[in-house]
Amino acid sequence: MTSAVLRTRPVDTSALMAYGGQLHAETRLDEAAVIYRQILAHDPAHFDATHLLGVIALQQGRYSLAQQLIARALVISPRDHAAMANLGVSYLSEGRLSSACEWFRVALILQPDSTTALLNLGTALQRLGDHGEAAKILERASDADPDSDEIHSRLAQSLLAIGERQTAESPGAPHAETLGAPPQVLCQSAFVLLANGYCDEACDRLRRAIEAEPFNLVARWVLALAPLRMVYEDALQVTESREAFSSSLNEIDTWCARHLTEVKEPHLALGVLQPFTLAYHPFNNRDLLIRYGRLCARVMATMHAVTDDPAAAGTGGRTNSLPPDRIRLGIASPHIKEHSVWHAITKGWVHQLDRNKFDLFLFQLNPDADDETRRVRDLVTELEDGPRNLADWVHAIEARKLDVLLYPSIGMDPLTQQLAALRLAPVQAVAWGHPETTGFPTMDIYLSGELLEPERAELHYSERLIRLPNFGVYVEPLDPQHTALDLTSLDLPVDEPLLLCPGTPFKYSPLFDDVWVSIAKGLKKPLFGKRRGLLVFFRSHLANMDRVLEARLRTAFERADLNFDASVRFIPHLDRGRYFALMRQSACLVDTLEFSGFNTAIQALQCDLPVLAYEGQFMRGRLASALLRRLDLPTLIARTQREFVDKAVELARDATKRRSLRSAIGQRRELLFRDSTAVRALEDVLSHEVSRARACTGSG
Repeated sequence: MTSAVLRTRPVDTSALMAYGGQLHAETRLDEAAVIYRQILAHDPAHFDATHLLGVIALQQGRYSLAQQLIARALVISPRDHAAMANLGVSYLSEGRLSSACEWFRVALILQPDSTTALLNLGTALQRLGDHGEAAKILERASDADPDSDEIHSRLAQSLLAIGERQTAESPGAPHAETLGAPPQVLCQSAFVLLANGYCDEACDRLRRAIEAEPFNLVARWVLALAPLRMVYEDALQVTESREAFSSSLNEIDTWCARHLTEVKEPHLALGVLQPFTLAYHPFNNRDLLIRYGRLCARVMATMHAVTDDPAAAGTGGRTNSLPPDRIRLGIASPHIKEHSVWHAITKGWVHQLDRNKFDLFLFQLNPDADDETRRVRDLVTELEDGPRNLADWVHAIEARKLDVLLYPSIGMDPLTQQLAALRLAPVQAVAWGHPETTGFPTMDIYLSGELLEPERAELHYSERLIRLPNFGVYVEPLDPQHTALDLTSLDLPVDEPLLLCPGTPFKYSPLFDDVWVSIAKGLKKPLFGKRRGLLVFFRSHLANMDRVLEARLRTAFERADLNFDASVRFIPHLDRGRYFALMRQSACLVDTLEFSGFNTAIQALQCDLPVLAYEGQFMRGRLASALLRRLDLPTLIARTQREFVDKAVELARDATKRRSLRSAIGQRRELLFRDSTAVRALEDVLSHEVSRARACTGSG
């Protein structure tokens, strides 16, 4: 059966997971492990296969391996409660009680009423001899599950121990464990807490890790960036986080100046956490990011010099014989696959660049390949997806002797950050996949679009800004399957205009909460005796972020004496087919303020759905308005918050206007797609940059 599955469906991970799960349930552990490893050979970032392989190691008593695998799974999916619990059980089974307590406490922060985590934590505390704390925990477990005999038995043990002894430590308690979890475990749990939005709890653990291990640069690096939260509870928190980040940059910069030589492989700290969410603040971040970028370059400079030996980079040697008259262009990205950055930027360039002028080398930094990856492999000179660590990637890139190294995005992926902080090609460029300057002194040019940038935009970048025609990219329209959608299944009305708000939670700054309140007020005004319009938000993959955003908006609505539940719906994330079906049944898409959505806006326009855009002060806040300017639809662009509110209410209330706009969008939307002028301009820019670099070095 195993060989048949692998032979007939070699990349069908769903079928393999089902079969592996069946073997696992039958306790055929070694056979199940073979299946999980087969999945990971195809998809190294597969959470379930990684987690369950760790569970098998736990079941077999191989605790160290179990901890490695389950911790890796939590990097892939940091919100999985079962993985946290299993990691705690692995430490508990091994007798590493403080580490076990740490993970059970993290699980309880995310799920306070988990009887399993409460019972396990109580058990670990009993074995540590801390019966006082164990009793408190087990009382909580008893309240959550009053019928559990095991909980009552353990609670009775602790209560008896408290009554018999005044000291909290039993004779056989492992004294070393009472000092606390080791720094590595504290850092791992801090990452999980940060990813779930628990900043204060994470910072507490990072400080404890630094206290135990002063030269732990990973903990210091994460602590420096931790103030930049994913979602903020109020506007003051935004300002405070920026001040805290600036202060932290000063502290870690000073510390590195004194102690960097004492840190083992300091470059490995770079990228473990990135200032990704800084871009969601409606301020000019250039100066902050220049300071951050210089620090990154200094840390990466500690890497040992790489060798030019082609054998170290696999096939690098044979490509050095390519004709010298063509430009050797490398594109490094973790998103050479189904991803918004691939569809918006990279795919069009890869498909349309003139192969008579360019030899194209793709570096797929994330080995999670899909059909998009496989389709493009035969279109380029080489697609490299083999290296597994930073040094190997540096070897692989340098061996190609590139003229240009282009990053479609920098700021969302650790490996990309590490590579981008090095000089690996004479010309290094970044595009707007993460629409913010990098601050890196190693980046020469920033590739943007004429319609995206405001006047004097050069002041927003550390790189030299290049404005390519229109959006600077070549985009193909998506062709999703048509899916039927029953609005009532999403608790949405069928007789009201739906105003879609599809941004992720961190795109909704508390500085603009009053905008959504004002729109709801406008929708509430009587029109034939009923409310006319509903704001529809989408839940993300992180429940805590959703909770913070919803609670904050609810408070803002209550302050304005508005019924939140009558004006707003939060609905689940939808697959592409159902999302397109929803757009076809909605009144308009309301873009986020000061951090716009390019893909969400272009998908809406592909459905002839009117998009209301707020034209922000930076490129990242002008992606949707650029699309509308290309379509000559300025009526859908607002330049003030008051205008944004008025236009949203008007769109909800004026069906005739919506029909007219849908017609205009349908007639003009092809202007958004297949823009070859942007590709030709990119070719000219890269050719010019390479010629200039060669002239400076005297080569070519």
